[in-house]
Amino acid sequence: MTFRRIAHRATCFTAALAVLPVAPAAATEIDPVIDIDPQSRHIGSHVRGATPQVNKLIARGIKGSRTFARLVEELNKSNVIVYLQVSRDVPVGLDGRLAFMTSVGPLRYLHAQVRDNLPTDLLLATAAHELQHALEVAQHEHVRDSDDLAVLYQRIGIPGHSHKRYDTAAARDTGRRVRQELS
Repeated sequence: MTFRRIAHRATCFTAALAVLPVAPAAATEIDPVIDIDPQSRHIGSHVRGATPQVNKLIARGIKGSRTFARLVEELNKSNVIVYLQVSRDVPVGLDGRLAFMTSVGPLRYLHAQVRDNLPTDLLLATAAHELQHALEVAQHEHVRDSDDLAVLYQRIGIPGHSHKRYDTAAARDTGRRVRQELS
């Protein structure tokens, strides 16, 4: 999924997904998130930051937003594992994107990227938008690769301005709600 900037700096999904060059073995090298401090809730094993700093951002999102916490909780109950990366490699005009990495047995691995130069609340709202898309994938067991993901969003998505870019009302609403809860 690829997101681009639209009104209120929300993001939009792209179904034109390429499998990212992240081998499944590399995915296991990223440590699962654990509590950052005694006051934060446990993040769990299905939403993983690519760095310790991203893990701290995830913990901040959980602590500051009921909606963000619910997304993480729901993903922790699913067979979807999301690696969240804050990156400058997000294409110009996009705030975030989600891509299918691989599936191994019953597990499905996704890679979410969020633009690195966003203010923290917007970064977390964009991450929540991406996590909502990951939850949408979790709710569709037949999505096992990037082609299945593209077909899903052609069916359930709202077409964007660019070819093969889609979004959902649920992801837009989730991003707005998280931003409000963090304000």
